Amino acid sequence: MGSVVSTSKSSYESPNSIKAGIWAILPMLLGTAPFGVVFGVFALDIGFGFIGAQSLSSFVFAGSSQFVGVNLYGQGASLEIIFWTIFLVNFRHFLYGASLGPKLLGTSSRHRVLISFFLTDEAFAVVSKFKKVHFRYYWGAALAMYFNWQIWTGIGIFFAPYLKSIMAINFGFIIVPAFLAIIFQQAINKAARFCGLLSGFLALFLNSLPHQMGVIIAALISIFLTLLCESIFSPKDFNKRRYN
Repeated sequence: MGSVVSTSKSSYESPNSIKAGIWAILPMLLGTAPFGVVFGVFALDIGFGFIGAQSLSSFVFAGSSQFVGVNLYGQGASLEIIFWTIFLVNFRHFLYGASLGPKLLGTSSRHRVLISFFLTDEAFAVVSKFKKVHFRYYWGAALAMYFNWQIWTGIGIFFAPYLKSIMAINFGFIIVPAFLAIIFQQAINKAARFCGLLSGFLALFLNSLPHQMGVIIAALISIFLTLLCESIFSPKDFNKRRYN
């Protein structure tokens, strides 16, 4: 009986430990490594210079938005266009914040403003598995990702003259390791695993559609069918969570 209560508690509340947060996000640190290196090479190649490229990672700290912003800058886009494009790319973080805010334990409003800067896809994936999140656990995951991103960006910038050939690699391939790590963290029940596998299969099947519409259609169909299955089968069984 004691083990059942312990398991239930651990699935409800995150560990109150910085070390636990670092350990939980470790696979994603490895997944984002090539992403950071490529950004360093790309930013330097566009003409940002060492300080400018590293500052983007330090003060913007938003991988996909950094790529978009640098690319638009290289094409001569206005600052207004760059700002609004990055705003739209990062809009999902408002949803992350709305979801995470009520779960955080022992944080003030000022503390949450600081927390919001370090909120990434990877950090959210790690902490969103819990109903209640201790701020030490969050900071362990978030800061580990932050310093990891700085290190790999710096490596990309420093070794850019030797790594320019990497720019010939399809960028979509470089993103895959980072987002696979995120997906695996979210696959905590049958519904999530079913939705992930189905969307992957449909995306391949619809790959020939123009403007990469196949990915969007695959996601929408998968979400609809997952919700349909949840309504047909036992919700308790279909949504049974799996914790390590």
